[in-house]
Amino acid sequence: MTTLPSAIPPIRTDPRPRSPARHHTAARVGGFLWLASAVQTAVVSRLASARMHSPDMARDMVSTLGAADCSHLDGRWVCSPLSTAVNLSWALAAVGLGAGVLLVRPLLRAGRRRSLAVALVLLAAVGTVVIAASPYDVRPLPHYAGAFAALLCGNLAVTVLAPLLSDTGALPRWWGRCGRTIGCLGLAAGVCFGVELHGHAFQGGFERIAIWPLVLWVLASGLRLAFHRPRHPA
Repeated sequence: MTTLPSAIPPIRTDPRPRSPARHHTAARVGGFLWLASAVQTAVVSRLASARMHSPDMARDMVSTLGAADCSHLDGRWVCSPLSTAVNLSWALAAVGLGAGVLLVRPLLRAGRRRSLAVALVLLAAVGTVVIAASPYDVRPLPHYAGAFAALLCGNLAVTVLAPLLSDTGALPRWWGRCGRTIGCLGLAAGVCFGVELHGHAFQGGFERIAIWPLVLWVLASGLRLAFHRPRHPA
């Protein structure tokens, strides 16, 4: 007579694969780096803006915060006393962004989308380093090239990376949809900024729409990852 098993193992309803505990630990460190990078960037930029001579958020580009000298640029007097701190802040943010994605990478599902997301984040980080090393009033061509890479690759990275993070269970499903929306918004604003829609009247506004939602997403994602605990640790 055949004996039936006394207990039937429960059926797993969560289609997301489990990740080793060390991957979650590395991702928490990566999230902390993202969080710290975004916070220090926001704080330094806000302090620099407060010290800047007659800032115009709608017209002045974010790059004016890192302008090395006080001079007339685009028909306006630009003077940022904290420009050195701003450029250092951007460089540190780039390092934190790049290191963070490398730490988060093992948590993501392997495949071409993961490789693409990591490559885009690293390109955005490199572009940000170029921005920091090349103030636009001193070396405008490399500065604008770095800004193009940072804006384009950064927003594209969020559209690809956000769903991947949601698939891990470390972030909720709606986080991926939010990331795609922010990435598309940033890309649209970046295009408007690049083609100088409305001339110089709102170029700073378009640039900030392309940058700050992205920074806020990195900050919020870093916060969630830094304090995430897996439900089923390995």
